[in-house]
Amino acid sequence: MRLPLLALLLLALPAGAAEVPAEGQCPPYPLPRGQPGPAPEDVVPPLFQPGEKIPMDGLARLSRYLPEEVWERRDVFFYEGMLLEVGPCHRRYPAPSFFGAASRANAGVVRLDERNNLLDYRGSGLPFPWQEIADDDPQAGAKWAWNFRHRYLGSGARGDFRILLVARRGRKIERFLGSFYLLPMRGLPGVDDGGNGASYWAGGSFTSPPVARGVAWRQLHPTEADLDPDRSDEIWVYTPEQRRVRRAPPTAVDGLYMPSYTRGNQGDLSQITLPDGVSTPSSSIAMAEHTRMGFTGLFLRPNQYRWTLLRLQDVLAPLNGVTPGYPQDDDRSYGSSGQSLASDRWDVRRAVVIRGEKPKRDDQIQSVTLWIDALTQQLLYMVTRRANQSLFEVGSFAGRFSGDDPSHPQWAGSGLEFGVILPTAASFYTGRGTGWLRESFELRSDPPEAEEARDFTSTTTLQRGR
Repeated sequence: MRLPLLALLLLALPAGAAEVPAEGQCPPYPLPRGQPGPAPEDVVPPLFQPGEKIPMDGLARLSRYLPEEVWERRDVFFYEGMLLEVGPCHRRYPAPSFFGAASRANAGVVRLDERNNLLDYRGSGLPFPWQEIADDDPQAGAKWAWNFRHRYLGSGARGDFRILLVARRGRKIERFLGSFYLLPMRGLPGVDDGGNGASYWAGGSFTSPPVARGVAWRQLHPTEADLDPDRSDEIWVYTPEQRRVRRAPPTAVDGLYMPSYTRGNQGDLSQITLPDGVSTPSSSIAMAEHTRMGFTGLFLRPNQYRWTLLRLQDVLAPLNGVTPGYPQDDDRSYGSSGQSLASDRWDVRRAVVIRGEKPKRDDQIQSVTLWIDALTQQLLYMVTRRANQSLFEVGSFAGRFSGDDPSHPQWAGSGLEFGVILPTAASFYTGRGTGWLRESFELRSDPPEAEEARDFTSTTTLQRGR
């Protein structure tokens, strides 16, 4: 008796580990554990062909290959006139050999305690080789979250950005311009944290509009945060109104910090209501508060959550887009909503879907659901919810693989055919016709020169608003 193709392939799958189809194999094909996608017969033509264009009237084909929360808001993330190009299926985007060697060396050494703190990690490579994370491991979700946190970042990223704040379903858009950087201090040959225990430095400054011009910041994320979810980042903010650097209140920022750049010197500042309901008469204090509009999703603190592995799901996402935006193209269209990344190349990827719940009640964000690319550990989609399970944010991410760009600076961690996926864009819908989109389509990931690196890790330069 001949077994159907689906049964044969399921029998061949390794028990309890993520399986990624061969490079170039496009769906439909057998998916374990009842994942979305049509059930194939013995011979089934691919649902997607790399290079084909999908206009708005063909959008229904994508419904099973998007998070449900994105599909339900397709009027935000897609638009009439878009032209989505299908990219490669399950392409391998290799990191340099030293990162792979470090990942293999972590196997059987790195572990998690009962609070999901990361133990015995030496600062390089993936903490947990992804092929060895068993589905029935009660800490599988946490291990995928830590792999996302310590994915290959090259020497970070730096460049200009533009943030579009969207209201009235795209009929009102405010633009904020500036530059930012992310500088990892672990896991790269020749990198020294300078003895201050930094896992990474991050920062930036705004150049326009007047309400935000001159606001600048620095963030030091300590290595101890891997072992203590309450360990605060060290954050400094320069506010041009007072011409001084202010130390932000101690807080365990869940990811990259961004000052509340919309709270500058405009109108009556006698009372400013902060997100937690506390008021202050000082605009500089208010601007030092963290906001989630800009770099949300590039990092998070896995040990602030209790994680569950939900499923594997094949998705389409602009992991390695080709359409430029700001600063290369000031006039790229993001559709009527002002938030669509649809006119680009979207790869077929196998995502690991995990959900993190905060152990204590949080009045803003109680849970996060992440769609993490199994091969690169990059975040493709993100959904956050309040304590009452109502939606708080629905986000999508775009990237660009530096190894495809012959003009990208070459160094030991980046070259032709291998490199880093740079965070070129993110779009977040926050409800009731509002949201934001970040563009940063011209980033570099090579190590900065010594003088530039000193500026990145010094608060003195903040006095000059940069």
